[in-house]
Amino acid sequence: MDLHTGRTLWSESDIASTSYPRLDRDVQSDVVVVGGGIGGAIAAWEIAERGLDVVVLERHRVGMGSTRGNTGLLQYANDMPLVEMIRVHGRARAVAFYRRCWEGLGRLREIVKQLPEDVEFADRMSVCYASVPAHISRLKDEARTLAQHGFAAELVVGRDELRRAFGIDREAAFVTYGDAEVNPLKFTRALLAEIVRRGGAQVFERTAVVRAEENDAHVAVETDAGFRVRARAAVFATGYVFQNTRPLAGARLGCTYAIATEPLSDLAAWPVGALIWETARPYLYMRTTRDRRLVVGGLDLPVPDGPRRDEGLNVRAEQLARMAQEVLPDIGSLSIAYRWASTFGSTVDGWPIVGVYPGFRRIFCALGYGGNGMVCYAVAADMLARRLVGKNRPEDEGLGPERWSLWRRAARRLSRAVRL
Repeated sequence: MDLHTGRTLWSESDIASTSYPRLDRDVQSDVVVVGGGIGGAIAAWEIAERGLDVVVLERHRVGMGSTRGNTGLLQYANDMPLVEMIRVHGRARAVAFYRRCWEGLGRLREIVKQLPEDVEFADRMSVCYASVPAHISRLKDEARTLAQHGFAAELVVGRDELRRAFGIDREAAFVTYGDAEVNPLKFTRALLAEIVRRGGAQVFERTAVVRAEENDAHVAVETDAGFRVRARAAVFATGYVFQNTRPLAGARLGCTYAIATEPLSDLAAWPVGALIWETARPYLYMRTTRDRRLVVGGLDLPVPDGPRRDEGLNVRAEQLARMAQEVLPDIGSLSIAYRWASTFGSTVDGWPIVGVYPGFRRIFCALGYGGNGMVCYAVAADMLARRLVGKNRPEDEGLGPERWSLWRRAARRLSRAVRL
């Protein structure tokens, strides 16, 4: 599956990073993690922190799949607003999920402190603006609901006030606190390098898994070279490729576009320390980088890869630049240095996919599908690591892939009842 087209910003930021060997023998471990991107790296870290030995297998280079197309926004808020999530899942479960994402982001913040390498992590606030005046009531409902459940949310109403406070030319926005940004590729590579340095993991690149099987005692995964890793459990954290090889009914793939500008000489017009997004779907999302670039993403399409995605790259890149200047009119002219399109995944109910893969007992999946994917991967990693040492919680079960089969059965029963 072709996950990217164009030239991504992060793939050129860490060229001299450590490389890992191809697996050339049979090995044993407590846990095997399949996937060397951000999801696999966070899972490996949390599992190793529980005292288990880990083997990480990556079919290409670590961090060079979905991770290098990530724009590095770390937000606890979901693509599905809390108000909508309450309608879908009920108030208690929706609020609990948002709190887990808040805690997951906090966990990422703590992990970064343990890394010897600078991964360009910075705490940020988020500004979500009403895309059109008709969305202002929706914005107010979301800000009120977040505040009602203990999340700091500050509402700003009035075009003049919003322009003065944040340089945003819109009618209303709400501000939340406790988010962050990071260089996702540096973070992934630093995580794996530190686990290896501590002796908690072995990492193998250019090692594709072609088969997995289990019995009552262990899992065995076989590579394309015929070697096997035997472990107590396997965690598949292969990102959007997972949906292409082992499709799950409640997940869907599309694509998103992004640009990074040349460094800006003056960022005075940028909201200080802010991540910006909006109420429209699909939404525009923006951040800055340490070297003063503006990163802008959006214009999603329901096309994961192929000519339709790739042929639209240049047109959509220019459109993203124009949209950013429209929202932030004082930012000045933008010159595009990097432009790319990336495969993107989401779920029908706004939650990630974490748990036992259907039909197995020792094979798990950790898939942080959605706009806050890295935060969801932190939630997934903590959940699976606890489960592997026998400390799972009842609320963990709701994120498993089997939840969609329950929805389908309920829909069939309702359909039969209506016909009767």
